Amino acid sequence: MSLEVTKKETQKPTQPTANRNGNGVAALQSLATAHRLRLNPNTEHKPESYEGLQMEFSPLLFSSVEHYLPPPMLSHSRDSKLHYMSDIILRYSPEGERTRSQMQREYRQNIISHYQPLHKELYTMNASNFLAPSFLKAINENREESFRRIMTEPSQGVFTFEMLQPHFCELLLSEVENFEKWVHETKFRIMRQIWCCFR
Repeated sequence: MSLEVTKKETQKPTQPTANRNGNGVAALQSLATAHRLRLNPNTEHKPESYEGLQMEFSPLLFSSVEHYLPPPMLSHSRDSKLHYMSDIILRYSPEGERTRSQMQREYRQNIISHYQPLHKELYTMNASNFLAPSFLKAINENREESFRRIMTEPSQGVFTFEMLQPHFCELLLSEVENFEKWVHETKFRIMRQIWCCFR
């Protein structure tokens, strides 16, 4: 009887650790490690809408990250994609950033639930209601000549163009004044951004 064992005989197939648990949780973890985000976005993919969900991060962040999901993930349900992306974002997002994001969400919700807008139409953001027709036409045509047509050069290297309708600007200023009045009357605490400028 020979004690020689071939290399092939010693290499027994090992079961992936994901299947050892038996409850399916590890299977999701192995999926997350097996599939990494793409280096380049899939620009042809139309992402899901994550608006209206109670999440720790902005819905726009999830819609943006979805472009980078590996191809097998794109056909999964919105909840599966959300779970997958949340796991990745939580791994790389600093605790301070998450806390600040949560505070901003609560602050925004507090304003929405208490402030009565003066001009509700400002909050629907219908492009034809606030963008100048010439600007909207240039955007829709999406050609260099279209943009050159609406631009003027009052000073060398300084280009201007009409973008917003005057009526929209009037409504917006009126809304800002109304908001400031509401803040003063209710003594609502305003969170101001801190901008540092170094030269």
